[in-house]
Amino acid sequence: MDLLDDMRIFVTAVDAMSFTGAAAKLSLSKQFVSRRISSLEQALGVRLLLRTTRRLAVTDLGRVYYERARRILDDVEAANLAVSSQGERPRGNLRVSAP
Repeated sequence: MDLLDDMRIFVTAVDAMSFTGAAAKLSLSKQFVSRRISSLEQALGVRLLLRTTRRLAVTDLGRVYYERARRILDDVEAANLAVSSQGERPRGNLRVSAP
């Protein structure tokens, strides 16, 4: 997995406020979601989420990271849409010769 995938998993978990909800939305296992977020926290060297058996809470640094990650993911999606939509429309000049 790469950083962008881990960001997407983290943002989805925060939006759902649970690993179970994020796992269902992303079609992943709850354990996989938990491992990827733990790996992201370890790579960053900070705790992004506070976990209890009943709920998930976002830390202050987690909120900052969430806001930035959300913008990055939105920008990536916009870039993908901008490029993919250009391939659908014909462009340029069309010259037709007929007898």
